[in-house]
Amino acid sequence: MNNKKGKSILTILSIVIILAVIISSFAVLAQEGNDNASDSGDNGLTLQEKQDIKQKVKEVAGERLAQETQKYVEEFVEKRGIGAEDINNISEVDISNLPQDVNIENVNDANLAIYQVDYNETAGANEQIFVITYSSKKLGDQGDIIVAKDKRQFLHFGLSDETAGSTFLETATGVPGSIGVGYVMIRHGSITGLSTLLEVIDAVEDEDIEVIVYKNDEVIRFGNVIYASLDGIKKDYDVQSKGVVEFEPGDVVSVFINTDNLVKYKNVITMVEITTTE
Repeated sequence: MNNKKGKSILTILSIVIILAVIISSFAVLAQEGNDNASDSGDNGLTLQEKQDIKQKVKEVAGERLAQETQKYVEEFVEKRGIGAEDINNISEVDISNLPQDVNIENVNDANLAIYQVDYNETAGANEQIFVITYSSKKLGDQGDIIVAKDKRQFLHFGLSDETAGSTFLETATGVPGSIGVGYVMIRHGSITGLSTLLEVIDAVEDEDIEVIVYKNDEVIRFGNVIYASLDGIKKDYDVQSKGVVEFEPGDVVSVFINTDNLVKYKNVITMVEITTTE
């Protein structure tokens, strides 16, 4: 009888020990899971992935980046979720030759640095991001840094009726333009492009159709020229740099067609591209 009780007690103790081992194993696994979770940042990168990015930045940038700047670039890349294996190159951008459509205003260039990070997108396309760093002992004394991006818009002019000779084009609302009647500018900017398509229906040898842009009552030195020696659909387009022809808030832009009275045309579509800074 005593032997049976002893065996029962031994069996119970064995079960308890086994359960304790199992519970301990789960506790260890849970702790490892917490450790792994703590190794990841808010963006899901593990410590190993962060180390890989840090090493990659060093490899592609070399000694060109100061230690503080290198750290800043690393953090920026991490936040964007760019993997180390996707980084192709990191280079400093020449302040005097900024990326297209980007302006940096109200800042001392000596305190500013821009770095271009070339990387592979998930779809395989090569993309770029720009990291802007700024250093000043007293940032408040420098004023606000203004990163301004150019914005392009189009002013639409046209004429559908058959017309002979010179005339002003209509606005998109159907209102005929004239000197001082057209689109009113609401901010400072530049006229940077002009395109015209029309159909010549009664050509005249050695004659042209000039598309002239007016700013208020002033003819600007920028336009289209379409040869009117043959019938048919014709087109012309031109672009120029920002700052060549500028306008101010309140200026009026209109478009005039100048040609011989014998030249007939119709279906005129003209776009004036303006560039402003947001």
